[in-house]
Order: sequence, then structure tokens, then C-alpha cells
Amino acid sequence: MKARPALVAGLLLATVLPVAAQEVALTPGPGSTLTTEKCLLCHDGEHIARAKLTRAEWEDSLASMLRRGMPRLAPDEGRVILDYLVSYYGPDAAPPAGPDTLAGGNGDPVQALLAAGACLGCHQVDQPGVGPPFRAIARRYAGQADAPATIALQIRQGGTGRWGDVPMPGNTILGDDDVLAIAAWVLQQ
Repeated sequence: MKARPALVAGLLLATVLPVAAQEVALTPGPGSTLTTEKCLLCHDGEHIARAKLTRAEWEDSLASMLRRGMPRLAPDEGRVILDYLVSYYGPDAAPPAGPDTLAGGNGDPVQALLAAGACLGCHQVDQPGVGPPFRAIARRYAGQADAPATIALQIRQGGTGRWGDVPMPGNTILGDDDVLAIAAWVLQQ
């Protein structure tokens, strides 16, 4: 049986992510256990908590994860996860109790942007994850005058094929200045 690249990447991510990132618990409630079992295999709780997607967006995200190799769900499991995500992590959901998860980065504004933009769920400085390490990106674009704009555009639009088969979703969370700041930071790695 041939392994699917997205499934392999997801399994590698589960072993490569720092343990602390996977320890962020989802808000308790109906469906939280199933969502934790299925979603925290590849994503950390912060990634899910900051998404604030509508029902249609969560539905699209779930369908995308299934296409990328997420283990199949029984029909009722998909509904339970979707209802949970909309109830606790939809645009109208109250923020979960506890510390502000976006305040990390030890006061470094770019680290806070990387966390807020969900970049750290797939990228690390030195180690490959789902996406390439920031230092590999910096090496690829070193010395190119248009590198900051090129990287910023890739962050904004996402894409597939530059670094492998796993697609990178476009980032619509961060503003243009924030995306440029991240691009400049990446090039300094």
C-alpha cells in the first residue's frame, strides 16, 4: 500500500511539533473529546482557537483536511466536530477562559504575528514540519531584490508545489504590513 504524502506529512508534524504546542487544550463541551482526538493530531489548540470561522468555513476546512489525508470520519463524527467548532470557535463564540494565547513570543512583535497568523503550526526556524523551515526559505531567496515582496505574496496567497505536495493556505488573518514584517524576518533567519 502506497502512503499518501499529506498523511505522512501530518503524522510527521505530530512528532515534530514541540510537545508544549500540542498541550493546549480545547474548550470543554459536547464534541471536545472527538475534536481533540481528530484535530490535535496535526494542529495545536491555539491554531483552532484563533481561527474564528463561520460554519461554512469550518465545513470547508474539514473537507480540506479530509482531502489532505485526515483519517476518515463517520458521518455523525463530522457533524459533531463541525457543531463543536462553530459553537466554541465560531466568529460569535465567546473567547475561552484562560491566558491570552496570542501574547506569546516574549514581547517580540514578529513572534506574536507568527503565532497570530497560525504560521507556527506548520513552520519552525530550523526543522521541517508540514512546511519548510524559515531558514530554508531565507536561503532560497537570499540575494533576490524582490524576495520580501515574493515571500509576502506567497504568505498572502498560499499555494502548492514550491516546497512539496502539501498546499499552504493563503493567510487572510494578517494585514499587509504584518505579512511584510514576517517576510523580512524570515529573510533574516
